[in-house]
Amino acid sequence: MKFKRNTLTAAILSAMIGVAGCSSSDDNPTASTSTANVSGIITGFGSVYVDGVEFETNGTSITIDGVQATEADLRVGMRVHIEGSDDGRNGNATSISFEDEVEGVVTQTVAGGGLQVMGLTITTDTTTHLDGLTDISSLAVGDEVEISGYPDGSGGVHATYIELEGSYNGSDEIEVKGTVANLTATTFDIGSMTVDFSGADMSEAGTLVGGEYVEVKAETAPDAVTGILTATKVELEDDGSYGVDGDEGEELEVEGMITAIDTVSTPNTITVNGQTFDVPAGIDISGFAEGDKIDLDIEIVGGVATIHEIEDESHDDDHPGKIEVEAVVDATDTVNNTITLGGVTISVDPAKVLMIDYSATPEHFFNLGSIVEGTDRVEVEAIPNPAGDGYIAISIEREAASSDTYVELEGPVSVSNDGLTDTYSVAGITVDLSGATFNDANTIANVSADVEISVKGAIDGTGVLVATEVEIKD
Repeated sequence: MKFKRNTLTAAILSAMIGVAGCSSSDDNPTASTSTANVSGIITGFGSVYVDGVEFETNGTSITIDGVQATEADLRVGMRVHIEGSDDGRNGNATSISFEDEVEGVVTQTVAGGGLQVMGLTITTDTTTHLDGLTDISSLAVGDEVEISGYPDGSGGVHATYIELEGSYNGSDEIEVKGTVANLTATTFDIGSMTVDFSGADMSEAGTLVGGEYVEVKAETAPDAVTGILTATKVELEDDGSYGVDGDEGEELEVEGMITAIDTVSTPNTITVNGQTFDVPAGIDISGFAEGDKIDLDIEIVGGVATIHEIEDESHDDDHPGKIEVEAVVDATDTVNNTITLGGVTISVDPAKVLMIDYSATPEHFFNLGSIVEGTDRVEVEAIPNPAGDGYIAISIEREAASSDTYVELEGPVSVSNDGLTDTYSVAGITVDLSGATFNDANTIANVSADVEISVKGAIDGTGVLVATEVEIKD
């Protein structure tokens, strides 16, 4: 099964953007609220969902790249900084700010979804939200893109949001952020790209020092032959110091990706978004690995960002037990927050699930209650529920109207105990593969426990998914 990427067209985005202050008073933060200082990815609107919290936006100051904006200018997948208050589920945002990691020209495409943009190596996964394109492979050298995501501080970004702005016209201002390396009197490197700053406005950068974190602006793409970017302005970003900082005693929440981990040294260390943190005794990081997405609860103690808690947020293709289902919806339960399709019942956390409406008339407040049982066809991506049995949804996408009634189910196989020949189980659903056509040179002999398969077929009267097509993913 090949699920389509999250293409955030203007119509889809307008369907996801809610009116500020739409929640009832019962949903508002209570006396148990605390100050919020959060850096994370927008997962939905109504008002703004970040890091599992719904932030109300009444009177909120919203800026994009330092320019005043509105909630309608924000997009799912953008990494934003929020200040305000929250109780862990609901909050009030006093300010929301967004700054992209790079806005520039694609200089190289890499098979498998990678890119080079203005000297930065860009990686993606299935949770990367695409705006203006249907698949990362459709990007070409010379395209102008805006990218938000998790930087590693040394020339790489794991993209959570990519917007295609069209082919570069040769005159738009382009921007890139990174750490100064290989500094000379006239040039320095960001990632793999050399920047010529000999004619640039340095009024907001002063005298550069190697290792400073800067934003470079230019009015032309890197030279097609030399690859050198001619800067028009260089500014210190975050006072030139890369990473998390704050006032003494300030508590911060940071969402990011692990780029390095050390469980041998004392203390252990973990590098998130390119910044290395000491891990206090009592916090076990042995179960984490490079590439995992995590939440850090941090307090500034003695001028040092000190970790209090680490929460696993990895929901990508490598998550053990992940499933994908596409089918007409059997049932929804807005009291217990579940959706059932293809015989699989999946829990839905409104604060964390990505809801996108691809129908002909997208709803502004698309949610679980919007889905029409027996009519709407949706795609659901889910992982095993860490809080209990079953699955919890990462994303739910309502499809355009279709007469399709087939079920597609992808996930790891477990051998069924019902004694039926050529019958297995995926996501707790019995799957009959006996009459199916297999991809490539595979046969049913290649199917065994824990092998990931994608099955297309129909549910029979006994609840068995009778497959007509099977793709072995491993």
